[in-house]
Amino acid sequence: MSVFNLAKLPAVCLVCMKPDEGGTMLPIEGEFPNINRNIGDALIDITYHIPKPKCDQLPRSICKVCLEELEHFVAYRSKLMLTLRFMEALLDLRDSKPQPLANLFQTCKPEVDEFFKKLNLCNKEDAAFEDLLKELSAYETTGTQESIVKVELLELAIDVVDESDTKNDEKSDAGSEGVDFKYDSACENDFKSDDEWESNETLSVESPERREPTRRTLRRRKRTIRDRKISTAEKKSKLEASANIESTSKKKRGRPRIHPDGTFLKEPWSCDKCKFKTKYRLAVERHKAVHLKRENRTYTCSECAEVFKTYEEMRTHSMNHPQNQVVCEVCGTSLKNAYSLKAHMERHEDIRKYCCEYCDYASNTKLALQAHMSIHTKNGWNKRCEVCGVVFRTTSRLKRHMESHDNERKYACEQCPVRFNTTNALRNHFIRVHLAIRHACDYCEKTFDQKIALRDHIERIHHIQCTFICDICVITYDSRQKLEAHKQRHSNPKPMECSVCLTLHLNQTDFDKHLCITYRQDYQCCNKDLRNHIQYNKHMMVKHGLRTNARVKPIPGVLLGELRAARKRLEQCRKCDIAFPSRALKLQHLAICNRQNELQYTVPADSQEPAAGLSSAF
Repeated sequence: MSVFNLAKLPAVCLVCMKPDEGGTMLPIEGEFPNINRNIGDALIDITYHIPKPKCDQLPRSICKVCLEELEHFVAYRSKLMLTLRFMEALLDLRDSKPQPLANLFQTCKPEVDEFFKKLNLCNKEDAAFEDLLKELSAYETTGTQESIVKVELLELAIDVVDESDTKNDEKSDAGSEGVDFKYDSACENDFKSDDEWESNETLSVESPERREPTRRTLRRRKRTIRDRKISTAEKKSKLEASANIESTSKKKRGRPRIHPDGTFLKEPWSCDKCKFKTKYRLAVERHKAVHLKRENRTYTCSECAEVFKTYEEMRTHSMNHPQNQVVCEVCGTSLKNAYSLKAHMERHEDIRKYCCEYCDYASNTKLALQAHMSIHTKNGWNKRCEVCGVVFRTTSRLKRHMESHDNERKYACEQCPVRFNTTNALRNHFIRVHLAIRHACDYCEKTFDQKIALRDHIERIHHIQCTFICDICVITYDSRQKLEAHKQRHSNPKPMECSVCLTLHLNQTDFDKHLCITYRQDYQCCNKDLRNHIQYNKHMMVKHGLRTNARVKPIPGVLLGELRAARKRLEQCRKCDIAFPSRALKLQHLAICNRQNELQYTVPADSQEPAAGLSSAF
């Protein structure tokens, strides 16, 4: 069943859209029965003009009921417009402007007569414009200059009469004497000289005195009419010439274009100073002006009036003035502004009021909590190493990792001549060798330089559990209470949080596409035992280009230290990526490998003599 009854379109009435039933439609190209007016033109006048291509596709007929209503509406509208025009012309006549009323009587004489007859406004059968002027004094025409009205009426009559007699202007003066029009003494006085003017002469519209004009007056009037026609013809010729020029040119309507090719560029323009691109000509100039303004902009210090090119330079300089410095009263640290001081003072508070809703982490500053939240989401891992492809969460970690690819040993130890290529290696060397920090076992006399080695020793030798591991995501904790709180997250995950890998996501799409944990039996690849999931996943990305998130579940009842002791340690050279079956063979290789690297950076390129080697870092 159809919803709209438009199946017979366009064979319907143009007004009510009812289909033709029994030939009751009439074409809109015809006229109204009682009005001498085209139906289609009347519809355009009371609605709006539709373009020709669309107009041909519209219905071209109208039903009798709509035609009758439309005829009444058009007749009433015409009467209303004629009433308003007549009343407006009367107001213009009060202001000594008879031309609108005269045009109304000339152009719409039948409609005006019918209008007077229907409204019973005139007692004469064929009233003229002059009849209305004679009764001018009876309609509150205070302030009307009757002389001006008389003169303008006479000039209008002359134009009308002479327009019909323009063909005989060039014959003779005798032929022009037969022009039939009436004038009064006021018109004759208009053409007298100043000496002949009589100041006491009065003008009257009702004056019955008439006299024939002289031949001299008629010639003067002819010349005046001819001059008017010539000036009118010149104006028309100028208008036609300008219209021809506009028609030949292909300019569109609107303000003129500055560029001859238009406002669009043939090819898009891109700025060489930023990433801005555009196809508009005006946008290019505006964008260049922005760069010019920024380059010429200067910043003045409010204290010493020194000028700087950038705001940061001015801000850094202004901090050197004592009156602009913000100093912490507790530790004496200089800060940028009061907002930084407020955030800094939170560090001195003992209350950790900012708690993580995903774990037991708590901090005393909001910034520290925001930095911690990046641990729970994988969206922050977007800092990728260009050498090996490993991704990091922060730029500082990526920078630290990039140092491992650099063979230059630019970090020297202050206590001995050993040099390292990373700050971590230098720090570990300083702690182990020079500080000699040792961690003693509580159950025997052994000491260790790392806490992880101490925990493995206690679990392996003394069989006491020090590390508690999650059997789902293989994360370790130093107490059972922390492990139980962690397992609650696996049981009750937050919205958009994976219950297995516990990673957060911003939307459902990222949640569905995230790489979750997969389990395997060991971490062996390329004939190597990589020992833990971090090294294994990194190896798969760097060596094989595969993104993995593999884990090995712990064996129930076996301590983590015992598992690490049972797993063979990977003995591998970091420089050349060679694995060795024993640590002794690895140390022998490192002695040769390090000596070659030292010779590479100490011997000049044009010299073949070996230089004195440096002591090994291992």
